Order: sequence, then structure tokens, then C-alpha cells
Amino acid sequence: MNRKLILLSPLLALSAFGQQKAPDLKKLDAYIANAMTQLDQPGLAVGIVKDGSLVWSKGYGKLDLAKPEPVTANSLFYCASMSKAFTACAVGLLVDEGKLDWNDPVRKHLPEFTTPDAYVTEHFMVKDLLCHRSGWITFDGDLLWYGTKYDQKEILARHGNEPMTLQFRDEFGYSNLMFIAAAQLVERVSGMTWDRFITTRIFTPLGMERSRVETADLATMTDVALPHVRKGQDPSAQQKSMPYQSLQGADGACGVISTVTDLAKWDAMWASEGAVNGKPFIKPETFGMITTTHLAMGGEGAGLGWFIEQNNGHQVITHSGGMPGFVLNHAVVPEKDLAVIALGNGESSSVFAVTNKVLDLYLGDGKADPVADMVPRIKRRDDRNAKRLADRLSSRVPDTRPSADVPNMSGTYTDKIYGEATIVDDLGVPVLSFLPASELFTGKLTHWHYDTWKWEHNDPFLEPGYVTFNFDTDHKVTGFKIDLHSPDFHFWKLHFERR
Repeated sequence: MNRKLILLSPLLALSAFGQQKAPDLKKLDAYIANAMTQLDQPGLAVGIVKDGSLVWSKGYGKLDLAKPEPVTANSLFYCASMSKAFTACAVGLLVDEGKLDWNDPVRKHLPEFTTPDAYVTEHFMVKDLLCHRSGWITFDGDLLWYGTKYDQKEILARHGNEPMTLQFRDEFGYSNLMFIAAAQLVERVSGMTWDRFITTRIFTPLGMERSRVETADLATMTDVALPHVRKGQDPSAQQKSMPYQSLQGADGACGVISTVTDLAKWDAMWASEGAVNGKPFIKPETFGMITTTHLAMGGEGAGLGWFIEQNNGHQVITHSGGMPGFVLNHAVVPEKDLAVIALGNGESSSVFAVTNKVLDLYLGDGKADPVADMVPRIKRRDDRNAKRLADRLSSRVPDTRPSADVPNMSGTYTDKIYGEATIVDDLGVPVLSFLPASELFTGKLTHWHYDTWKWEHNDPFLEPGYVTFNFDTDHKVTGFKIDLHSPDFHFWKLHFERR
């Protein structure tokens, strides 16, 4: 390129940018409204952040399908795993203060931290906690925090005995438990609980006035989106709201409750490469460390509390969230000082359709139709699930009798990692209860066939389970296993033995 063209190229680029048509937000509004219908979404809040400001936002649907109040840009949503970026930022702030280093061994600050592998335990670094390369498989240990009475220290101590099957630092295994450990690290190093650190060091300075980390606070607040589920994940069941679950044991992995309006301030900081009003909120090197790929995953990568993707030649940092009754997503494009936020209070994929549509409007040609792409995929998924359930029903053998009667099934059982369960005789009906999470996981057993019983637990989100008993050579009950289909929780790993 000659010198004249080199000198002109910045002007040509600015001219081309100036000629770029702004996205048609009226058409986007109509597209999102249609997505709400197509994907059967109860409520949705959407926001677009550009050049440091929330340039467009709107609420769709209802906070609670049983009530008239609408979703707004100020509606509170449980952000689930979108909270992981807050935990990574908290660690980054402590690094900026010189109180720890990304390469510090975790045990330097948490001497009680342990894994089943002595080498991994000693060499596990702070940054390893935040990028899903621990050696545990995806969602390992999540039953330890889901509705249990365990505090974080006991959750981590129990999980430390869970066998590892992946190569440390070389294979991806999405880990909520390591972010729980990171929350404990923040507390130990800062002298503040994770809740207080996130509130005072992030929410307050960024002006995130409605954001919270305690579900108990929501009792006195208005404009709160409730989670919606279908009983037992039955697609034919009506969507209904349910109360918030506190899930305090998962702080660090989850915990943040926020709004589009507040998250716009958070995402604007990331879109500005860690700066607020031209001043670093986190140091540039800390921004770089957090948004660098630490584990490659076939064209994508795991950063620290974020995932790194490419979209039309631009780097996107993103993270979704999912919890019973909520699916949420946001994406930030620092090169374009752009972010999109989509918060949903149902189980649909609408937030991903909306995110992808907005990104295409700003980064692509604006012609993408992610809803049309998703609808057939969702239909195929639903068909697979329907076949799975039909196959189970057709495999049921009628007119069989169990080997053990209810008195012989009754007793206390223990899983080495999870803890205790009991089966009690309630007027001839066996009732199984997981003692650490008895509010969620208590319910009657109904004979299915042979020595398998159907478990109708109290959790409104998960499917029923199927309990199969084991026996010794004298045909006395020695324990049981549980088949409960869930992509999120590893019931198949539980092996309860009679105490």
C-alpha cells in the first residue's frame, strides 16, 4: 500500500463507519415479541449497551404468569452463572491490590483446599479455580449445594473426595464448585464475605443500586421476576412460577440478582476494557488476564469467569446463566464498545436467540434469524425426550412384586460424598428423603417393577427418580441407586449404602 493510501485509510474507515446504518430497533422489538411467542417465554428483559450507555432496553411478558405485572428493564432476575464474572472480578481486584497473585497456589490462602490427587492439590493455582480445567467433569458436586443445608466449607470438603477423571488443566469440565472455592478465597483474603465484597466493591462503585446477593432481600422489593418451571420438566405441563431458592452454598458460582439497567453499567465497564469514566476499575493487565483464553475449546475458549468467542471477526466475551426457572445471557464486544443483555424467567432458549440477533445487527449483515434456526432444533430435542420417556414406560414390566417389603426397605443410608438419606414407613408407604436437602428431595416411593420404585420428590423442577435396591446373599437390602434424568445433577453417581 502506498503512503497516500496509508494516510487515507483511517479516514476511509471512519467514513465507512459513519455510513453504517444504525440497527432498526423497531424491527428488533417486533422480532423479540415474536420470539416470546415462538419460544413460549414467560418474561424477558433486554438491553443494548453502546459506547458506555444503555441505548435501548425493554421488558416483555410478565413477572409472574399468574399476575398482570409486566417485566421492565428494572425487573430483578436471578442471574445464576452470570455471577461467575463477578467472582473473577473480585479476585482481580484483590490481585490489583497485591493481596494475591493469579499464580498463587490456592492452598497458600486456603490451606484446607483439597482434591483426590496430591499433585493437583499442591499445584492448583488461583486462576485454575476460574476457567473450568480442574480435572472434575462438568457439574461434578453440584448436588452438594442444590437445596442443601451444607455451608461452603463442608461442600468443598465433601467434594474434595470426589474422584477426578479428566486431565488437570488440559480438559474442560464446567465447575461450579471451583467458583465456590473462589468465593471462600475472596473471603479469606479480603476479610469480607463474598456477599459483602461484591456489594461494596462492585455494585456500589458502579451504581448498581437495585442489585442484590441475598434472595431474602427480595421480600421487600417490587418488580421482581419469578422463576417459571413445568412440573417435572414435562413439556405438556403448564408453566407456573415458584419461589426463589436461596442456594447460599453456591455463592461465587451463582448469587447475583440484578436488572438490565444495572447490568448495563457492569457490561459497560467490560466493553471499555475495564475502565469507568476513563479511569481503570480494574487494571488493564487484569482485564487482559480475565479475558484471555486459558483453556482452548475448539474455536472457543474459557477465560476467567467468561467464555471467549468469535463473531464476525470480533472477540466476544460472554456467559449465560441457568437455574430452575431462569435462563439468562449476556455478551460483550470490547472492540465495538458493545454489549447485549437478555434475562429470562423461564426455561426457553429465547435469551440466546435475542443475543445472537442483536450481535448480528451490529457485527453482521442483520439477516440472521436465530429463532427460525432454533425452532426445529428444539422440536428434535423435545422429540428425543418424548421418546426417552415413552421407552421407559414401554419397558415397565407389569404385575411384578418387589423382593423387599416396606419395613425391610426402611432405614438410614449413606453416600460417601453426599451424605445421608432415610426411608421411613408412612402407613405402609415408603418415603425417601435426602437429609441434606429434605425440603426438595423428600417424597413417596411407588412400586414401578421388580425392585425399582418411582420417587415422587418435592422438587418442582426435576423429573421423578427411579430407585433400585441392592441385596446381599441373604437377600437383605444393602443399598440403592437412583436413576433421575438430569443434565445438571449427577444422581447416577450416588450410591447409598445401608448404615
